[in-house]
Amino acid sequence: MQRQILGVTLLAAGAAAAAGCGEMARQGNSAYQLTVRSISATSGATGDSGAFLNSDVETFVDNVATVFSDTGTATVALIAKNPTGPAPTPLNAVTINRYRITFRRSDGRNTPGVDVPQPVEGAVTATVQGGGTADVAFDFIRHVAKQEPPLRPLRRTAVMITTVADVTFFGRDQTGRDASASGSIGVTFGDFGDPN
Repeated sequence: MQRQILGVTLLAAGAAAAAGCGEMARQGNSAYQLTVRSISATSGATGDSGAFLNSDVETFVDNVATVFSDTGTATVALIAKNPTGPAPTPLNAVTINRYRITFRRSDGRNTPGVDVPQPVEGAVTATVQGGGTADVAFDFIRHVAKQEPPLRPLRRTAVMITTVADVTFFGRDQTGRDASASGSIGVTFGDFGDPN
């Protein structure tokens, strides 16, 4: 009887320990995990920055219709999966080399080029040291996206499209292990009032 109780106790303790490890500890075999701490965006039309973006599809400058790209900045961190583990080495550093952005709507209408803009892929270069952070600037809403459906038809109308942009960064640590991290930011597309 005592053996059964001891066996059940050990099994329960093992299950609790495994549950405490969390999803982050199970991702990959690197000692560090890439994560996105925050994403902000800057409107090309107004220069306003924030934790969400009002993306103007057309802006008049001196009575000339103009299209501006919008930019983004993400703060990316490289955190230890085991906080009590060994100190980071230069081999733990992750170099981010590309990103991908997809858009989705809360109503489930998510067809690229019809309901939401086409996905965006681009190159960036930023290195994050183990235990540190880095700011990664990226081209967010490009000129060409505002020239294509579904954004171009928004010009000179009161119609707006509200989306969530999911931004994923990809890279490798210095030993060649792949790493990625994702974050999201709200984006509303429309023909907003032009700045003075």
